[in-house]
Amino acid sequence: MGESKDGTRSARRDATRERVLDAAREVFADRGVIGATVEEICERAGFTRGAFYSNFADKSDVLEALVEREHARVISLLDANLALSDDPDPDPAADRGAFLSAVVERILASVPGDRQLVLVQTELEIHAIREPAGSAPFREADARFRARIEDFVERGIVRQGRELVVEPGDVADAAIAIVERSVRRALLTGGGDPDAMARAILPGLLLAVSRPIA
Repeated sequence: MGESKDGTRSARRDATRERVLDAAREVFADRGVIGATVEEICERAGFTRGAFYSNFADKSDVLEALVEREHARVISLLDANLALSDDPDPDPAADRGAFLSAVVERILASVPGDRQLVLVQTELEIHAIREPAGSAPFREADARFRARIEDFVERGIVRQGRELVVEPGDVADAAIAIVERSVRRALLTGGGDPDAMARAILPGLLLAVSRPIA
C-alpha cells in the first residue's frame, strides 16, 4: 500500500524544515546570528519566504530549532563514545597515564571539530551572551552537554581509584575549554592536528585535579 497523502505531506514538510535548518547553519556560520537574514536563509535553501514562514515564525524560531538539532546530534555522538559500561576494569598496576589518555581520546572523539560547526557554536554562544533573555534553549542544551562530560570524567577518575579534588563541573568546563581552544588554534594557524593541544594537556590536568581515594 502506498504512503498516504498526509504521510507524504509530513515527509515533505520535514524535508523542507531540514533544508532550511541546513541553510541557516551555513548562513549563521558565514554571517553571524545578528548579520544573518531570513532572505539569505531562504536563498541558501532555495525556497521562497512562504516556504520559510510555513515552517518557522521568524529567525529566532529557526535559531531555536537549529540549537535543538545541533545539540541533539552532539549528545548522540557523546552517548555513543562516552559509554564505559562495556570496558574492562583498569588494571591497578597498569600505566595510569595510558588510562587517562584513553579517557581523553573518548572525549576528543565525541566533540566534532569541523570549521563550520566551530563557527556555528561560537556564534550561538556569543548570541546567548548578547541576548540572555532569549538564550534559554542554548543554555539548556549546553548544560546537557556539560553534564555528559562531567559524568564521564568523574566515572573515569573513580575507576582509576581516584577522586576529584575540585568540583566536577569545573573540571568539565576546563576540559571543554581546552578542547575548543585546541581546535580553534589549528583553524587559526591553517592546519595541524586539531586535538594536539588537548591531547597533550588533558591527561595531566585530570591527574592534577584528582587524588587517590583514601
